[in-house]
Amino acid sequence: MQHVADAAGVSKYVVSKSLSGKPGVNAGTKEHVRQTAVKLGYQFTPRSGGKTRQDGNIMDKQTIVVLLPNVRGQFLDSLYWGRIVEGITQELRTLDASGIVITDQTVESFLSMVDKANIHGFIGVGEIDTGVLQEVSRLNVPIVLIDHDDSLVVSSQLFVNNRECVYQLTNHLISLGHRDIRFVGNTGYSISFMNRWDGFRDAMEEGGLQIVGNDPLCKLRGDTRIEHEVEIGKILEADRAAGNLPTALVCANDAIAVCAMNVMDQMNIQVPDDISITGFDNIEDSYTRIPGITTVNVEKEILGKRAVHMLLEKMKYTGFPRESIYLSASIIYRGSIGKMKKEK
Repeated sequence: MQHVADAAGVSKYVVSKSLSGKPGVNAGTKEHVRQTAVKLGYQFTPRSGGKTRQDGNIMDKQTIVVLLPNVRGQFLDSLYWGRIVEGITQELRTLDASGIVITDQTVESFLSMVDKANIHGFIGVGEIDTGVLQEVSRLNVPIVLIDHDDSLVVSSQLFVNNRECVYQLTNHLISLGHRDIRFVGNTGYSISFMNRWDGFRDAMEEGGLQIVGNDPLCKLRGDTRIEHEVEIGKILEADRAAGNLPTALVCANDAIAVCAMNVMDQMNIQVPDDISITGFDNIEDSYTRIPGITTVNVEKEILGKRAVHMLLEKMKYTGFPRESIYLSASIIYRGSIGKMKKEK
């Protein structure tokens, strides 16, 4: 307890109450102490076994593991992933359920951090290593994955309706007169990026518009915004030299849209007068940027809360088959898009 107290910056008394589940410590401090204990490799077991309320809902003392691997921009401070995890932990607290958030990706570290006998459910957030998922599946507990799928693991999945949302966004650009529209983002980055590309392609094909074959804008390799800016800048500078600049860009997420707008500033191209840009996710950058970015508003906390209820349903009805759920999202129209200017 002293080891954990030193690392967490609290007293041993607070650690004792936090890990034993006794009252007298606020929820935020309690969660901080538990996370510190987990990161240090300690295990702790709730005081009693799982039980069920009279209304049939799973109660506390059944530990649910939430895994958010710190890979490819997935971390607790993320404006996107962090808010999903916040939604999960909020709902677990509301239901008085016990949960542990782990940010380690390796199988060995995962196994050292958890008491396997006490795990009753698992929520994976974002991309997770197949080896870790296979190790979890051997525990024979329900698994819910957010924004991820793995054909080697039996699980249920929760996604935003990426394809339909980008289809609507692209159709809106077409209705504004745009015909030379391109998708920006690595389509192989995640299943969500691929689904967003599919929605873009559906709208373009339905509108009888040409898609650039083997488009380098669909193969961005960088992991940081700086890298994306450099890649997008090189591609669009070459297009401008060849007289092939698009009139609109459909970006795979808001972070990429911000990079594209920065590139436009560097190239002295006006948004939206010369080019329209859309994003996805509605992170803070999308509405603090000038002009604001037209985007898809993902209810990130609700996504996390819905995952908890999916998992509890699987814990209660163990015989139900796996399922994939797609949550609807809404488009927020801001100043980054405009009507296509007529040819002079």
